[in-house]
Amino acid sequence: MKKTAITYLLFIVCLVSFVTLRVHAGRVLASERKIVSSDEDVHDTQKTPPVAVSDTKTEDKQEEEESAPEFTDENEYLWHGVIDPVAEYSGPLPRIICWGDSLTVSLDEKSAYPDILRDLSGCEVINYGVESESASMIAMREGGIRVNVKATVIPSDTKLIPVFLRTEDDGHVFFLDNGDGGVNPCVINGIEGQLEKLNGSYYFRRNTKGERIAIEDGTQLKTHGMVDARMGDVLVIFAGTNDLPTKTSVSSLIKIINGMLEAAKCDKYIVIGLTYAGGIRDIEDVNAALEEAYGNNFVDIRKYMLYYGLKDCGIQPTDDDREDIAKGEIPSSLRKDYVHGNKHYHRLLGQQVYRRMQYLGYLPTEEDI
Repeated sequence: MKKTAITYLLFIVCLVSFVTLRVHAGRVLASERKIVSSDEDVHDTQKTPPVAVSDTKTEDKQEEEESAPEFTDENEYLWHGVIDPVAEYSGPLPRIICWGDSLTVSLDEKSAYPDILRDLSGCEVINYGVESESASMIAMREGGIRVNVKATVIPSDTKLIPVFLRTEDDGHVFFLDNGDGGVNPCVINGIEGQLEKLNGSYYFRRNTKGERIAIEDGTQLKTHGMVDARMGDVLVIFAGTNDLPTKTSVSSLIKIINGMLEAAKCDKYIVIGLTYAGGIRDIEDVNAALEEAYGNNFVDIRKYMLYYGLKDCGIQPTDDDREDIAKGEIPSSLRKDYVHGNKHYHRLLGQQVYRRMQYLGYLPTEEDI
């Protein structure tokens, strides 16, 4: 009994001592940690961290790199820098004839790419752009697709007479639906006159009185653009956007363009690539096919605007621009709607067509002047 009480008492004493030592040790450790922590805080306050300015620059650079597609342009020399022509220029200055749709039309005679081209080159530039036309409609006006008149009689006076028009393969004709574009004054069998469209039908009125003429079936109607064509003209063809060509149908577009070149008997020309990626799903393949067909005479203006357009205009890309470029579309800052370019677009296009003409020897370079 006595031994048991003594043993119990010793156990209590040991337990109390153990607890006391643990508490003291805990206080010492906490004190040490506080001192160390205080020292570290002072040290951190005094030193300069890799601050947010550096991080921000890195993030901005990363964002720019992510917004710009990876691209190596072996033909960058065509867009920038000193021009080294592949052919020697010999004067006089040529006329430049621009055939196209609404992407060629000028509303003020100073802002569309043909206007820019006129100002840069000093050449006479004729604009045959008509809104909403397909490549075949443009070719009908230019002569690349022949338009015939059914047999009729043109009277000696200047009264209006109906004429029935068809393409050579008996297709519909679409003159004057959205503009003249070089149709008038036109010529039928040597007789010059004006073509009109009334209630969906075509009518012809000769300009001056003359001999009564019977017109044979299949006689070609020649537009003003065809009659006025001259040797030495430089053609610019910007056609196909309204056709929405695919990689399989682009061959038809090439056939139409070839017909236009053949009709004009023209060996000096520029073919402008398509830019409407939102509607032409195969636009990369379509432009690649055009480039293969026309080589250095082809200006892939979409590629240029995607990778150089904003920078060359001094425009800081917006979020919408970055999103457009990622999708392969012309940046919003260069467009006025989903397909048509704004003043920056047309200025860039005019400048690049001008450079290409200098490169091909159609126009003088600065060294030639």
